[in-house]
Formats: sequence, structure tokens, C-alpha cells
Amino acid sequence: MGLPTSGGHVQRERGRRPEESFGRFGYMAPIDLAIRQAMRSRCRYRMAAVLVAGNRVLAWSPNLRRNNPMIDFRHATFHAEEAVLRRARHTAGAVIYIARVNLAGSPLLARPCPRCQQALAIAGVTRAHYTTGATTVGTLVIAGSSLHQTPVPVP
Repeated sequence: MGLPTSGGHVQRERGRRPEESFGRFGYMAPIDLAIRQAMRSRCRYRMAAVLVAGNRVLAWSPNLRRNNPMIDFRHATFHAEEAVLRRARHTAGAVIYIARVNLAGSPLLARPCPRCQQALAIAGVTRAHYTTGATTVGTLVIAGSSLHQTPVPVP
């Protein structure tokens, strides 16, 4: 297994086994990293995001507090997507992986909100893969004017 290219062919890196890039399932390692980062969040909704370009992880971050929720509840946190975009420089063509977990660490629905979708589109991020449950990952195509959502079962 290697990494799929735009033509559907599998591209293999030189000097590296395909399993070392993103694991056996291709997109599982970034989602797993996002789940681990979400468990580090101290916010009420525990979310995290990982930004990837090719085989390289550009940035990762859980959602962060920025204001005291008692003073400003509406703007109390930086969303994980916003935090990742602030940490990365070159985001054009990148893919983002978003995860949300409950207190037990089980994945929940983590679809980006409209504000984050707009920020990702402005930054040039092409796709968002997000947890939809314990065993499925959804995909949101961001580049272009139409947004498409496709749930994919995790093997």
C-alpha cells in the first residue's frame, strides 16, 4: 500500500515502506493523532485538529481557551481548526483531520462549523476528514464552491 495520487495510482516513497508514512490504512495515523490531541483538551467539547500536506504533519492542536467562559461564553475558545491554521504557514493544498472525544475517549461527531469551513477554504485546505462516531470517518471537500460530505467506515 502506498499513498493514492490524483489519478488513482498508488505512489510509493523511496527508501520508506508505505506503512511508515500514515500506517496501514492511509488516513488512520492523522485521525489517531487528532484523537490523542482531543483527549488533552481542557474545554467542554474536547476537539483537536491535525493539518497534513502530503506525508508531512504541518501542525496539530486541541481547541484552546482564550477567554473566561463566565465573562464571554460565545467567544470562550479557539476552535481546533483555527488554532491549527494559526500554527501553520503554508496551508494551500493541505488536508485537515478533526476529532472530538467524550470523557471516556470515544470518538464523536466532529464536523467543522460553518465559520471554520470558511476559514479552511480561505486558507486553501482541500479536504477535511472528521470523526463521525467510534468506527466511521466523514470527509468534507472544501476546495471549490460546493461542499460534499461522505461518511466512510473505518476498517
